[in-house]
Amino acid sequence: MFYTTNAVTRLAAFAAMLVWAGGSAIAKPLLTNSQSTYVSACVEQDDTPERLVEICQLGLGAAGASYRQRIDMLDRLAWAYFDLDDYDASDRAFSEILELNPEAEPGLQGKAWILYYHDDYGLATELFRKAVSRKPTARNMAGLAASALYGGQSNVEEFEARMRAAMALDPEYTWAIRQLAWELSDQGRNDEALDLFRSAIEIDPSDSYAEYGMAFVLSEQDRWEPAFEHVTRTLELHPEFVAALSRRSLILLMLDRPKQALKDAEAVIAAKPDDADGYVRKARALSELGQRSQAHSVLEMAEARAGPSSYLLFWRARLLADDYSYDEALIHIRRSIKLDGADHFDHRLHAEIALWLEDRQEAREAIDQALALSPDAPYVQYVDVLVMLAEGEFDAAEDRFDAAMEAGLSPDYLSDFLSVLVAEGRFVQAIKLRVRYNS
Repeated sequence: MFYTTNAVTRLAAFAAMLVWAGGSAIAKPLLTNSQSTYVSACVEQDDTPERLVEICQLGLGAAGASYRQRIDMLDRLAWAYFDLDDYDASDRAFSEILELNPEAEPGLQGKAWILYYHDDYGLATELFRKAVSRKPTARNMAGLAASALYGGQSNVEEFEARMRAAMALDPEYTWAIRQLAWELSDQGRNDEALDLFRSAIEIDPSDSYAEYGMAFVLSEQDRWEPAFEHVTRTLELHPEFVAALSRRSLILLMLDRPKQALKDAEAVIAAKPDDADGYVRKARALSELGQRSQAHSVLEMAEARAGPSSYLLFWRARLLADDYSYDEALIHIRRSIKLDGADHFDHRLHAEIALWLEDRQEAREAIDQALALSPDAPYVQYVDVLVMLAEGEFDAAEDRFDAAMEAGLSPDYLSDFLSVLVAEGRFVQAIKLRVRYNS
């Protein structure tokens, strides 16, 4: 099982502040109950991971422990190491359990989680299956659900069924709740995801990861004010949460607070100087502050430090295009689409830049790539409309525009579409469209 250490860590820090008159710190005894032994304390006592490591090592070294007690102590020791981020030591303790009994569920589960956190999903799935067959707990079922999905051995429907089974076994297992919420968000089921994140917060009001999930999904829905409330709460609970700092920088930018967004971006860079994310946030904030030249320099420096990525090159191209430097923007977006991480956003921007440079053929090839990756994205469909207009396919463009509107395109784009039609001399078509959408 996983152990929560925040409360005991704070208690230990408070105890360390108490000193003898002579200046030496009061040391809390390892055994806090006169009736305890190191064996019983290891298995039963709540304590800091550091102290549990010491207690359990002493318990394992003592004579008289039964076979079952040794497995229980090794399990507790392994999770204490896990809480200390010493995954190698944790792995060794779980391996010792399996040496005692290759079918022991604590060893199978623990080893599977170690593999999961090292992204070895195939072997993790195999061990979780064995663990579930031995003892179908919520944690075993959730681990199987996640590792099988991420390892390509199951689909989203199977993942959801297994994760809901885990939640039925333990309705307060917030890890399973959050994982299902993230997957539902990835599937566009954002309202369901929000409900799950809320339920996790109701179970544990100090769950910073659930608060972050709320902030993330709300920001994906362009609900910036409530997103800001949740990301602020996240950082109150977990001040060093770098992903939350990055998300707050984006949210602040969208709330037209670029100076504060810049401050968070700087904090992200300080925490992860070899990651492109903070630099992109900083460049976007600088751009909003009118410091475009500096923004370009930041992204150039980011590539030197973090290396090229489709994410970074997308924003180099995007900010250059915003600056009307279309030829240079085209260079970077062409670099971006050649990388493994390229998605429909990259191809869509590629099409837009090609259109601005009046290269209809390149624009068509680019938007076809975007549509292949995300055929239902409203703005991708709208850029296809623009390409069709450039190609002189006016009736097809109108049909595509209708489809984009039905898919959720903002009505604000109607005026832009009509403007192009008028510029092309399609007055009657423009008037009919205006009447149809205003009726």
